[in-house]
Amino acid sequence: MLKVLLIDPPFPERPWDINWLTQFPPKGLMYVAAYLREAGIGVDVLDAKQMQYERPSLLSRSINEIQERVKYYVKDKNPEIIGITSTTISYIPATKIAKAAKEAAPEAIVVIGGVHVTFMAKETLNECPWIDIVVRGEGERPLSELAKGEPFSQIQGISYRENGAIVDNPAGPLLNPDEIPVPAYDMLDMTKYAYVVLMCTRGCPYNCTFCELPSVHGRGIRCRSFEKVSQELELALSLNPNLEIRYEDEFMGLFPERTKKILDVIKSKRAGQFRAATRPDGLTDEILVKLKEAGCTNLYIGMESGSDEVLLFNKRAITVAKILEIAEMFLKNEMLFHAGFILGLPGETKQTLEQTLDIALKCCDSTFATVRKNFKELLSVMPFKLIVENSRAEFNLLAPNPGTEIFRNPEKMRYKIFHKNWELYDCNTSVGEPYDVSAPEIEAFKKKAFLAVQDKMKSYGLPVNWWDYGYKG
Repeated sequence: MLKVLLIDPPFPERPWDINWLTQFPPKGLMYVAAYLREAGIGVDVLDAKQMQYERPSLLSRSINEIQERVKYYVKDKNPEIIGITSTTISYIPATKIAKAAKEAAPEAIVVIGGVHVTFMAKETLNECPWIDIVVRGEGERPLSELAKGEPFSQIQGISYRENGAIVDNPAGPLLNPDEIPVPAYDMLDMTKYAYVVLMCTRGCPYNCTFCELPSVHGRGIRCRSFEKVSQELELALSLNPNLEIRYEDEFMGLFPERTKKILDVIKSKRAGQFRAATRPDGLTDEILVKLKEAGCTNLYIGMESGSDEVLLFNKRAITVAKILEIAEMFLKNEMLFHAGFILGLPGETKQTLEQTLDIALKCCDSTFATVRKNFKELLSVMPFKLIVENSRAEFNLLAPNPGTEIFRNPEKMRYKIFHKNWELYDCNTSVGEPYDVSAPEIEAFKKKAFLAVQDKMKSYGLPVNWWDYGYKG
């Protein structure tokens, strides 16, 4: 068995503080670590993202600083395989960390995986001679087989160099739900984190043009047992009882009985508040009531657009009528929800932007009315900044990551991609534009929409400390 070191890379350096992103443990890596450990493989984990913000400062450590610390860590652990994950926005830092690791351990096999490189394997290997293998898709089984000494040619789902050419081995089968272990949170100092995210499913049957995840985890739904979810939550809270729970389950409404069981588990493990996220389709009054009873203070829902035409063109399985129905459901149940919208989707026009703002403000009417009615009660259990975060409409710019239909077929989608500077694929920067409205117009509209939400909050007589929670777009 070969010894493995798994590394979660830092984010690109930013002029604003993003340290809240470092308060989540690297969930994906911890599933891989647990899978390897269960197979009897020696494994260590380094969270370089958390390392980025160890200092109590708005300024993060530079990537160069982190590279040097990674070198010392690699030399100390002396791994034979170094596995690094990456998203699109963290791809460049991930490659720099990979280079530092290779310099520290020239004989080690350097592997990179994650959503981004799954669709950019050839480009990654051509750009980064210090990376030996790209894992496409789920990483648990390929890394396990690599650590057991299997020849590269026999490992499904990897890309590598051979005789000057790049070889793409065929994809392997996806893990069944029972093979997905409880993440190895005991390998981290969980007191350094503020949140833990419960993963309840892998895969997605939908085909949204702006999402790459179904292409990574499959187009079916693999549901983890509520027993596994319970064990995962219990382990995390035993290591840090103060962790805030984030319950993410895109398919709450599709599996109501299972959702109820998981909510019972959450309620039984710790009385208190938690936040959740799901898809809008399938939500019912029954589910909302159950969420509220279990202690959920807020639900994040990706609405994406206020235009039926844009929703249909981007294969989003929801209508504006359903969005408004959901807003009424939340108002009736006096629950807060955080509505997410994407500006600049294919098919967007100046008119559809205005339609989106109109629907977003109607969502705000629902949730701000609840805030006004229950303001003193809410303020007694959460700071005002959190109330705002839990009840606002959020507007992000489209970032068409590799693996999405928009990235694969921009012309067919009537969309223009400007560049592949991955560090700017952060949903705050324009990296492309639809044919019928320009990027500067979309950026100006984002600011307009933000200010309109602020005005809406004022209209409900609610205080607005926008210097504490300000516009950063």
